[in-house]
Amino acid sequence: MNKQFDGLFGDRVRGLVAATTLRLQAIFRKSVHIALAWAMLAASAQASTVLPLYLDELVASAAVAFQGTCTANRTELEPQTGFVVTYTTFTVTDVLKGTVGSTHTIKQLGGQTEKINYRVEGGTTFAVGGDYVVFLYGVSSAGFSSPVGLSQGQFTVRQGANGAELSNGRDFKEMLRPYSAKSLPQGAQNKIQQAPEELKHFGLDDFKQIVRQQTGGAK
Repeated sequence: MNKQFDGLFGDRVRGLVAATTLRLQAIFRKSVHIALAWAMLAASAQASTVLPLYLDELVASAAVAFQGTCTANRTELEPQTGFVVTYTTFTVTDVLKGTVGSTHTIKQLGGQTEKINYRVEGGTTFAVGGDYVVFLYGVSSAGFSSPVGLSQGQFTVRQGANGAELSNGRDFKEMLRPYSAKSLPQGAQNKIQQAPEELKHFGLDDFKQIVRQQTGGAK
């Protein structure tokens, strides 16, 4: 009886199981794509609505912070999601918060390949050879990590008239508002007092000293 049943219905049952499995796999893949699509929409919405952050908020929100030189950008179409992602690698020269190795790589949504150009509104990019101080959120379950407050957590370092200085495009007078004058290095106090209006560039050493006062980071 069992052999007769298997002969009559076995292939049909196995075919039904196989078809059901394929359908469930398709549903799962579609669900993953939908979830990631919502994540992309959320990222774009956040980019247009993110609030200005004080420096102490940038520091507190970051999982890691460091100064480093961008050494490579690699953009690819991620097979498991179908999304364009960019991997950026830094050579780390100074750790301000958290545990960071001599090199550090982050994965961000968006970028440009030979066939696809996808940009996230408000997203951050790094130029190879550029020197930066970055404050990064922790790594997500999908492996993504990005600067805190988008471009607010990305400071570009350059050589100024009085040495190395940095900027993220915002006014340091505003970013440092929660700090009392006495808590700031003397050089920082003088620069703030002497700046007639906005202060868009700030001394790198003074900046890192302020951050380390909050994090107790390695020197």
